[in-house]
Amino acid sequence: MKSNDLTILILSCDKYCDVWEPFFYCFRKNWKQCPYPLWLGSNTISYSGGNIKTILSGPDKDWSSSLRAILGQIKTPYVFVWLDDMFPVSAVKPENFSETLDFMIRSGAKHVHLEPTPSPDSVMPGGKYGIYERKAPYRATVFGFWNVACLYDLLLPGENPWNFEIMGSYRTRYTDGFYCAMQPIVIRLNVVEKGRISQGAYEYCRVHSIPLDPAKRPVISNAKNIQSVLQILYFNAVLKVPWKIRLAVMDTFRKLLITY
Repeated sequence: MKSNDLTILILSCDKYCDVWEPFFYCFRKNWKQCPYPLWLGSNTISYSGGNIKTILSGPDKDWSSSLRAILGQIKTPYVFVWLDDMFPVSAVKPENFSETLDFMIRSGAKHVHLEPTPSPDSVMPGGKYGIYERKAPYRATVFGFWNVACLYDLLLPGENPWNFEIMGSYRTRYTDGFYCAMQPIVIRLNVVEKGRISQGAYEYCRVHSIPLDPAKRPVISNAKNIQSVLQILYFNAVLKVPWKIRLAVMDTFRKLLITY
């Protein structure tokens, strides 16, 4: 492994520029000496703080087109895509990155999830990495390690991140090389939900003096917060059911509901 094999890409856009300062506050606090090239990806606005470099995609057409334009400017064969509203909240262990990068190079992996979500179909000897079989849903997630060429080729203009994780995973159905780390590589706080600051994230940032400004982005209301929590609990519960069982149940319902 060499530090010039991997780029850390903080994926963002102009309309999320208000989270850059609190994000990099957390990043600098929890990873003081990042050995990899560190870039912020945005549309037309550059970040002016510290030694962070910015890759601009140009005026925003759609999420996938912007990401393709950004990836086209990355020179390393691998990239760790880090979402701008996921703040690191504990010390980053450099060995997690170097070991995973070594694994990708050694195995020819195309993508490695940050953690075993969803659960992998099998676990490799040694217990550090899980394997997602072909046709497994959600085997392609934005946040994580990627072979740059693979990610670039998977992106289709017009998609958003949620489209990509569903349809991008479908497009990988006949391809091997999709894995997950069995222990979380980064401990992070999900700050923004549907364009608003979550209440839990706002309270965490307030207590820990993280410079997140609610005047620039509103905090989610109580009612919406309850709805969001229930949706997350439901989604996580569904992901715990093996995907082959989920597909079998869905297929049964389809057959029962078909009328002629």
